[in-house]
Amino acid sequence: MMAKCTAAPPGEAQLFRTLSGLQQLADTRRFKAWFLDQFGVLHDGKQPYPGAISTLEKLATNGAKMVIISNSSRRASTTMNKMKNLGFDPSLFEGAITSGELTHQYLQRRDDPWFAALGRSCIHITWSDRGAISLEALSLKVVENVEEAEFVLSFNYHAWYAGCQI
Repeated sequence: MMAKCTAAPPGEAQLFRTLSGLQQLADTRRFKAWFLDQFGVLHDGKQPYPGAISTLEKLATNGAKMVIISNSSRRASTTMNKMKNLGFDPSLFEGAITSGELTHQYLQRRDDPWFAALGRSCIHITWSDRGAISLEALSLKVVENVEEAEFVLSFNYHAWYAGCQI
């Protein structure tokens, strides 16, 4: 089932037309910037959706700048490597913004007062079967004892629902 989106024609905010997908929207050449979620928009986790790569190539040819956005706990570089492995040309994108990348940057910089006050010891709940999320360059002390932890850094949703032992 293909999702439908609607867009109001210029100057007619109350009238809408139904579009059959990103290709039709890309054909308008109206937008210079595209923020595109990866999973469920460009691919299904295993392969690109039909027409996704050719649509992105057409957007790039028309001068559009594209950024991958994702709620993935992975770093931006990992996301870009995944896109490449799925057949997408990484040069089509300005980069990627992921929740994992933003978390890493805030924990590394600590220029925000809230992050600066967190402390350095944490319980790290991460993937075991898909590879742990790297905490490289964060100067964190991962602890197993709850009494020693100043915060919890959780990347594994299964732990919340399958029963996590801390």
